[in-house]
Amino acid sequence: MSEAGPRASLFGWPDRNLAPTEPGMLCVVGAPTNLGNPIARGAAKGPAAIREASRLLAPPRVAGCDWGDVEGPANLSRYLERLAETTKEILERGLRPLFLGGDHSISYAPVSVLQSSGDLCLVWIDAHTDFSPWQGAAFHDHKQVLRRLSKLRGVRRIVQIGYRGITVGDERSLGDGAVVVTSSRARGLTDAELLALVPEDLPCYVSIDIDAVDPFLAPGTGAPVPDGLHPLHLRRILRTLVRSRRLAGLDMVEVNPVLDVQASTSAIAAEFLRDAADHWGFQLAS
Repeated sequence: MSEAGPRASLFGWPDRNLAPTEPGMLCVVGAPTNLGNPIARGAAKGPAAIREASRLLAPPRVAGCDWGDVEGPANLSRYLERLAETTKEILERGLRPLFLGGDHSISYAPVSVLQSSGDLCLVWIDAHTDFSPWQGAAFHDHKQVLRRLSKLRGVRRIVQIGYRGITVGDERSLGDGAVVVTSSRARGLTDAELLALVPEDLPCYVSIDIDAVDPFLAPGTGAPVPDGLHPLHLRRILRTLVRSRRLAGLDMVEVNPVLDVQASTSAIAAEFLRDAADHWGFQLAS
C-alpha cells in the first residue's frame, strides 16, 4: 500500500509511525483525490491545505495522530478499495477515523467499511443531495455517492442537512427514507429538533461537504451554491451531533485550495475539525 506522510500534520498531531497510539485515539487520514470530480480539479490539494491551515489554530484538547495520505492509482474504484483497506486497519487498531478529502466520492470507502459491521446513521451535510441519477455518471461519481451509499444494507438512516434545492436534477432525485433539512430550516433548528432526527441507538457517521457553508465565506469549493449556512450554524450542528450521538467517523471534503481566497475555506474547515475533535474527545472521556 502506497502512503505518504504529510509535510504538516493536522494540529501538530504526531505521525502514527513516530508515536505510540492508544485505542480510542483520533486518527486523521488524508484522501487527496479528485477522481470523482474531474471537472472542478483541485480538491486533491485539500488535505494539505487543511493541515497547513490547522497550524494557525490552537490544537484541540485531545490526543490524536496523523496517518498521512492514502495515495493510489488513477482509477477511482481501485483508490476507494485502498482507502477502505486503510479504514479497516485503523479500526482494527481501535482508532477513531477522521478523513480529509478530496472530493465527496471518498466517503464511500469508510462508510462501506463501517456499515459492514453494524447498522449506521449517515448525516450528510451538503448543499447538494448527491443523489443524482445513474445515467451518464461514473460508477463512483461525487454527484451520486449518497445514492450509492443508500443501497448499502447497514445504512439504516440518512439525514441530509444544508440542501439548497437549486441544482438541476437534485429535486427529482431525493432518496426515499432520507430526511432532508434545507439550509433555511437548518438555521433555526434547535438542538432537540436535530437530535430527534438522528437515532440515539445507531452509531453516526458525519460527512461534511464544505459547500454547505455560504460561498461568500467559503469560496474554495468546486460546486458553490448561494445562501449557504454561516460557519457558526454549522459548528453548532456539528457540536451537538458529536457530543450527543455515538460518532463512528467523520470526513471533511470538497475543500479546493485552487479556488480559495486567502485560504479562508481551508481555515474554516480546520476550525470545524478542531471543534469536532474537542467534542469527540469529550464524548470518549465521559
